[in-house]
Amino acid sequence: MVRSRSTGTKPPVLEPVRPQDLTDGAGVPVGSHQEAVAYNGESFAGFELRGAVFSECSLTGVSLDNADLTAARFLESTLENLYAPVFRAARTTFRDVEISNPRLGSAELYGGSWNSVRVDGGKIDFLNLRGCTLTNVLFSDCIIGELDLDGARLNRVAFRGCRIDSLLLGSGGTAVDADLRGSAFRSITGLAGLKGFTVDEEQLMLLAPLLADQLGLRVEA
Repeated sequence: MVRSRSTGTKPPVLEPVRPQDLTDGAGVPVGSHQEAVAYNGESFAGFELRGAVFSECSLTGVSLDNADLTAARFLESTLENLYAPVFRAARTTFRDVEISNPRLGSAELYGGSWNSVRVDGGKIDFLNLRGCTLTNVLFSDCIIGELDLDGARLNRVAFRGCRIDSLLLGSGGTAVDADLRGSAFRSITGLAGLKGFTVDEEQLMLLAPLLADQLGLRVEA
């Protein structure tokens, strides 16, 4: 379980995900419900997987490039070394999932639901989480080119040791116990959307010029 680093901001509550007694998988029928299956090095590139369910599964080194995963569900599963220059997974559900070292280009995950999810390592060029509901989610040691959280609802979400080049926030979202401490970002759009986030002192110093500009403050020595 992830523990808080301070008594103020509540951390994500996560338990290890360890699928057991898996059978080897080969191919995925359209719209199927896969349970306790291990996929290793499979290519599902371009597959029609809309509404598919992966329950207590393990996906390792799987290519999902341009597969249609709209409204798919990943439950109590591990996803390792996923590869997808185009990751089409709008309105997807992730519940009790561990994602490690993904290599994703454009990750269209808007409108989805994430509950008890850990994302560890990897690189995502564009992570679109617009309108998502994220509860008990931890991103650690990730490189994210552009992160879009416009309209997202965050509760106990933390970014630790991440590099986020561009963070896009919006006025329609909410954040409760959302933690950016220990992560680096180059630019933020929509500063009003930072309400409810926790930042450290170094991050606050980086934000100072942006806040002054938004408020029309003139700073003179």
